[in-house]
Amino acid sequence: MASEASPILGGITQIMSGRAQAKQLGREALMYEKQAKDVDLQALQASERRREELRAGVAAWTANRSAKGLSLDSPSGIAIEKELRRQSIRDEGAESLGFKNQAYALRTSAYMRKKGAKNANLSGWLQAGGTLIDGASNAMAAR
Repeated sequence: MASEASPILGGITQIMSGRAQAKQLGREALMYEKQAKDVDLQALQASERRREELRAGVAAWTANRSAKGLSLDSPSGIAIEKELRRQSIRDEGAESLGFKNQAYALRTSAYMRKKGAKNANLSGWLQAGGTLIDGASNAMAAR
């Protein structure tokens, strides 16, 4: 009787092991998804900070030119303001791309953990089935 119970206990253990691994991977997936959302928020905050820096820089530049009595509509003035904006947009784009890449990597990790969780659960069941079949085969051979 003990030898017949052993494959059953082994099978149950394998199912439970697969379920535990699936739960762990599911928790990790949730963690990665939360981190990706945090990175998305950081990206928004960084973009807003860059825009505010641009507004402040253009305002300071405009005030400085006005204080010196220089025209804001001069070709050189327009070129300088345009260059300030171009550099700010370039910097914002580079920073945004970094955040997007980071969020993508986190979302990919979350996706892979979810797939792993499904596979771990299935694997536990398949291993249990194999253990039960081996146990039945061994029991038949012993008779």
